[in-house]
Amino acid sequence: MRITEKCSLDVPGGRAFWWTKSLWAASEGLPVLQVAIADIREFDEDCWFGGRAPSCREVAEHARRIQEADLGHPVILHSDGQLMDGGHRIAKAWLEGREAVDAVRFTVDPEPDWVELDQP
Repeated sequence: MRITEKCSLDVPGGRAFWWTKSLWAASEGLPVLQVAIADIREFDEDCWFGGRAPSCREVAEHARRIQEADLGHPVILHSDGQLMDGGHRIAKAWLEGREAVDAVRFTVDPEPDWVELDQP
């Protein structure tokens, strides 16, 4: 996993961001659960391409990252169930025919590393 990767979620008035490395540290020690892939709504959403048609190169890059994904690490879920880290691992598990993935879920969400406010 690239240390410069980040996760972001909409928050009132803007968007909150976490460095993936921060999420890993904050989620350390949380109990690991089995979560049905069908229950992770982001698996059926555009999480990677920002609503635009991706190039073949971009699809290939994500395919490479899916192949390299390590299913030995649980995906990380926000307290409300939103995916914070692990889209490539979920895709790999699905391609392997799995119906569920290991996940950890915050009960108290970590403070974001930064927030970008909506522009008026």
